[in-house]
Amino acid sequence: MAAAPTLSYSGFRAYAECPLRWKFLYVDRLREKPRSFFSFGRSVHAALERFVAPLVVEGGLPGKGPGGQRTLRDFSGPQTDPSVAQTPMDLSGLLGIYREEWVSEGYTSAQEEESYFDLGVDLLTRFHSVYVKEPPRPVAVEKDLRAELEGVPIHGIVDRLDRTEGGGLEVLDYKTSKELSLKDAQLSDQLTLYQALVEQNYGRPVESLTLYHLRSLSALRTPRRPPEAIQDLGIRLGEVSDGIRSGHYEPRVGSWCRWCDFRSLCPEFKEVPAGSRERIVTLVDRYAELLSERRQARQEMEAIEEEMEGLALGLGVHRFRGSRLSLHRQARRSWHFPPEATLPLLRAHALEVRAGGGDPDRTAALLRDPEVPARLRRLLAGQGKLELRYTWEPEGSDPH
Repeated sequence: MAAAPTLSYSGFRAYAECPLRWKFLYVDRLREKPRSFFSFGRSVHAALERFVAPLVVEGGLPGKGPGGQRTLRDFSGPQTDPSVAQTPMDLSGLLGIYREEWVSEGYTSAQEEESYFDLGVDLLTRFHSVYVKEPPRPVAVEKDLRAELEGVPIHGIVDRLDRTEGGGLEVLDYKTSKELSLKDAQLSDQLTLYQALVEQNYGRPVESLTLYHLRSLSALRTPRRPPEAIQDLGIRLGEVSDGIRSGHYEPRVGSWCRWCDFRSLCPEFKEVPAGSRERIVTLVDRYAELLSERRQARQEMEAIEEEMEGLALGLGVHRFRGSRLSLHRQARRSWHFPPEATLPLLRAHALEVRAGGGDPDRTAALLRDPEVPARLRRLLAGQGKLELRYTWEPEGSDPH
């Protein structure tokens, strides 16, 4: 297989949603159409980067430590004294930068572009009024970091990395979206990835993870992710990496298809050429006839299975022999977990993501995972129900 690709959050998400779209973007290098909200976000991010960059605490930049590991230098000395406040540029300077950084593409009309530009002026004006009162002390701005997670190379550009009052680190990611909630921050794979990147590059733990909603000037702050959340993300990154290295680029239909620029290239949406339609209609119609016959056969088989089940119970046997094949009665076990009981327990122990949001098979896998404490496994099992059903499976050779 090919070498493991270096995954960013956007690349990871693109493949997880639709592997074929990932191929169009990262293998075929096809460009997506510019969109107004992306251009707006880039413009605001660029202005904020230049606004905050002069406030970076020089002594807090990463330096080379033993074995090449980068560590965070101590905050000491007159140039990095926390009591020495840095003065942010004035509002006119910030808005001037915003005009310079404005990305004028993807807007459907001059009116839409003007509306977005005015929105940015309002956001930055309010942002400036807050930050001149209490300037941040960032350690880094727009920092491109690289590391490995569960053997997968990863990278990401962190909008801002701040020093906390206690001398720790806070990851902060700006968002210009209309709506944002604390739950978005709690479930953000992007923040989880950034935590892994920062901790490996700076040699000290992240204290908090924050989505900063610029429209409301709200810092949606969450505690650092526990090790199991980092591990779960690493597992999913590995699944994506393995798919890419194996060249698996199957299309996956979802809500994202509505905005996809590659629908005309996607086999899920391409139209059949006129010259092939007649033959395809013949094949599909015959297939429909066979489906109808199979449904009729399935109904008859279910009736036979029900009768055999009754005979098996009455006779106390698990194998019936006919003139053409033998059928064996086999047990199949499956777990059922009521969400209202299981999900709170999974959330309380930061296992909801690993359990796929309550997926029965992934939740059942936790019951056999030695890394999950035995008491918790018993609690989960107590909330679930192990269901047993029997099926009839053919034995021997194909009669034909």
